[in-house]
Amino acid sequence: MSVAVERRAFALPRSAEPDIEIFVVGDIHGRSDLLDALLDEAAREPRRAPRRAMVFLGDLTDRGHDSLGAIALAIDAGERVGADESVNLMGNHEAMMRLALDPATPAADAVEAFELWLLNGGGRVAESLASFVEPPATVGAFLAALREGLPERVWPWLASLRSHWRSGRILFVHAGVNPSLDLETFLAAPWNAPLASLDEDRHWAWVRWPFIDGAPGPEGWSGYFVVHGHTPKDAKDHASHVEQIANFRLNLDAGSGLTGVAEMAIIRGDQAEVVATRGPTNRELWG
Repeated sequence: MSVAVERRAFALPRSAEPDIEIFVVGDIHGRSDLLDALLDEAAREPRRAPRRAMVFLGDLTDRGHDSLGAIALAIDAGERVGADESVNLMGNHEAMMRLALDPATPAADAVEAFELWLLNGGGRVAESLASFVEPPATVGAFLAALREGLPERVWPWLASLRSHWRSGRILFVHAGVNPSLDLETFLAAPWNAPLASLDEDRHWAWVRWPFIDGAPGPEGWSGYFVVHGHTPKDAKDHASHVEQIANFRLNLDAGSGLTGVAEMAIIRGDQAEVVATRGPTNRELWG
């Protein structure tokens, strides 16, 4: 099935650094077809600044049909689009995946992360990593088989994921920020906080309503405009980028699994162009 491309331009209340153009991709959730189309658009875009950065906001994995393919595309994206810098941020789905598959994770925490990961679409990734004639006797054996089946390039990618990235007065982070907490303390939260004791509102990969429902004043979020994902379309039927920008944020999670739409923003200074690729939904792909 073909993928359609749509573009809309917006003015932002804050600016990135003046010498850079930034291509930032929202949540993909295993839809390598949509990501491939976005990267085609980025590769065709004429360079208009001395530097070019490629940024992924996290949640490349789970739910869709080809998480490993999406990761491979992200790993190679910098070269493909002619970027001088590639930035991969950690989403909560990558956090669950790494907690489950990292041998350094305490066994009880790994099992808990694995179970939560499966409940949130990680089963499709697990199926692609290992197949069994008979199910393993223990969860530990299951995890060991998945670790063994992990493609060689994926582990260094998982281990390299960052919590956030900044350019000028624009902050890029997976889920958002919490206006009631000091920004730097919030962004310094460890990626591997045990899920059993995790306060989602205090973590950059998980926070939702304190951020989505927030309405900052003219200073924005501790002086920043925030580009994020995590909450598909602000959990609304019809999210408005205009309304988001008025609240000093831009949400690039278009709900790819349910909607068949993925988004990328091209940011130059205080100007942003949101590129959307539209294809079949997961249900249409699999029946």
